[in-house]
Amino acid sequence: MTDRAKARAARLAALLSEDGTVTPAPSAPLQEAEEDLEVTYLSALTAETVGEGLHALRVESGLNTPEVLARRGLTKGRLSQLERRTVNPQLSTITQQADALDYDVTIVFTPRHKDRRTVQVAVKPASNH
Repeated sequence: MTDRAKARAARLAALLSEDGTVTPAPSAPLQEAEEDLEVTYLSALTAETVGEGLHALRVESGLNTPEVLARRGLTKGRLSQLERRTVNPQLSTITQQADALDYDVTIVFTPRHKDRRTVQVAVKPASNH
């Protein structure tokens, strides 16, 4: 895990109360705290790389490594390669991996200017037929 990801995880953990609910800091006004909380939470969930995202999906799916390997027909080494920061997998590989983990892939084009809208594109896994 990168230092940035560790810092995000620590910020998210700091927002959790003992019962597991997310609570805003008591010193900030409630509305401002809720907005900051949402931004912090979403930032903590955002992967820095595709590999980090694929790893997060695997963990979130609750499937163990042998189950994922069997679903995709991958070797443990190939799975490790896909989840590394240095690998840039093809879109077809990403969609196949997400499909094996029971996820869909959507590409989100986020505008840099407020006068433009966000565009989402659903990407389907390539058929093996």
